[in-house]
Amino acid sequence: MSLDFLTGFTIFMLSLIMVVSMVPGLLAGLQSSGIDYDAVAYRTGVILAEDPGWPVYPPWEMKTEAYKDEINRMGLAVSKETPNILLSTKVNAFFNSFFTEDDYRGKAIFGDIPYSYNFSLRSADGTYNNTTGGTPPSGHGYIRRAVKIKEPSTAVINGSFAPQYTSSTSNQEFIVRLNFSQLLDPSVDPAYRVDPRTEPVNITITDFDDYLNVTHSATSATLKNVTFWKMDPTAPMPRFTRIPFSYNTEDPDLYTLFLDGGPDDLEPGAEVSNNISLVLKPAATSIFTLDQNSILDIRFNFENNPPQTHITGIHHYDYNQTNVTRFDLKPAVLEVAIW
Repeated sequence: MSLDFLTGFTIFMLSLIMVVSMVPGLLAGLQSSGIDYDAVAYRTGVILAEDPGWPVYPPWEMKTEAYKDEINRMGLAVSKETPNILLSTKVNAFFNSFFTEDDYRGKAIFGDIPYSYNFSLRSADGTYNNTTGGTPPSGHGYIRRAVKIKEPSTAVINGSFAPQYTSSTSNQEFIVRLNFSQLLDPSVDPAYRVDPRTEPVNITITDFDDYLNVTHSATSATLKNVTFWKMDPTAPMPRFTRIPFSYNTEDPDLYTLFLDGGPDDLEPGAEVSNNISLVLKPAATSIFTLDQNSILDIRFNFENNPPQTHITGIHHYDYNQTNVTRFDLKPAVLEVAIW
């Protein structure tokens, strides 16, 4: 009797322990649970402020509406090494109107629940005042982060460069040169790095009349074309080769060219008397197959006989503050609301 009782009692206790351990799992679906919206807002804020998004190169912000499905994550940071420093091109793309609610949920919030949201970014100087999403109700999750915004550098070539870039020779070619091995130097803080792969290259030639041929009383000169050339200095026989490109087609997604304020393609054959403005966008440099060793020339070719302009020489797009203006980081506030 004692042995039978002991065996039965042991089996009973083991069964009871198993049942007790299973009961919480059985009742889990019946228990009430709340969603920590603050945690979701915090996580989303981390993604936006500390992550550059994916893909990185070519960057996700270059994707057009037709290719937005190739975007996996929409982070706004310059790089993983620069948390809370946002890149202006990413900011502008993030608040683009072609993103839908599902895009923001799937590429920024990352949740199985179809959360509602409101994202806003406002800079201290008012330059940025962006918002997207609905109006938050009471009880929503919220996170607020102090950030800074990095804006593209720009090369402004004005009349002060006239003595340096003026020649009486018949050469009517002016070059702006980008040395990628110098620009992408790892020793330069990413927050202040000039990276043509992720931000536009801005070139503006002002006071163009200072370069005109006064001997012939020239009031303008004919800009024949703007061409792109590349060279790999590490190649056995390095030389510049012209980059194939749709030079005679205006394409604002790749570049903009303005002569005296009017838009043109890269083969304008048009007169210019006051200023030239070229913005080469990252979408263009991405198709040029450039790497960290490349040198890119942007060549402005003028055509007149006799020459109507004496502008010539090479302007280096580099970290010399005289050659390229790098703007201070703009203080801003990023707010994320989730409900």
